[in-house]
Amino acid sequence: MTMNWVRAFEIPKISIDRRTLVVYGNHRPADLGEMFAVLTPDEIACVSRIRSSIQRKTWISCHVTLRIMLGNWLGMNPSDVEICKNRFGRPFLANSNLFFSLSHTNSSYLLGFSFAGKIGVDIEELSEEDDLNELIEYAFSKEEADFCKNGNLHDRFLEIWTFKEAFLKATGVGLVNELKSVNVAGKLNNLPDSMKFKQSTFVCPGGETGSIVFRGTDPVRCIWY
Repeated sequence: MTMNWVRAFEIPKISIDRRTLVVYGNHRPADLGEMFAVLTPDEIACVSRIRSSIQRKTWISCHVTLRIMLGNWLGMNPSDVEICKNRFGRPFLANSNLFFSLSHTNSSYLLGFSFAGKIGVDIEELSEEDDLNELIEYAFSKEEADFCKNGNLHDRFLEIWTFKEAFLKATGVGLVNELKSVNVAGKLNNLPDSMKFKQSTFVCPGGETGSIVFRGTDPVRCIWY
């Protein structure tokens, strides 16, 4: 699936045509001024616990954008939107057929929205300190490890890692203790295929690797905000 990013200079709107929507963004300084009007007290307390200044600013932009988009769709003040969480921490709207997912890395984020069913997104970038072989041994099934080692290790690792995390978000369980038991590679025991999910892994506008796992057959609308 080709992801054709369209640059936007205003906060994207969740479309009434109900197509699956993915939004890529970076930190915007204006969001720091918006946060106290948009985020809830619990979210502001969460911000204060993030040690990295860059990650803290990106978290703010991600959640401010999410709340404004949900508020616009629901016709509500963004701070009044009730974002619930299931027992695994997956966010959702009560009594709504709009599904959404979010992910952020150091300086960028992804938001995914769908009316067709569950959706998961993930965005990642590697640091020089990451030991890929150690991470593969810890988290990947044999099929996933074989896929990574039979090609460009860096690119294939990110493809599997983001695909797996997006799949776990789409199913609503988040990260699990036994990551090896969740296989997203190959044809045998491939859980996303068996559950009829669609998937795409792609390069984000900032060069990061992203993945989306979702239901439905409509094209995905991709906005870079």
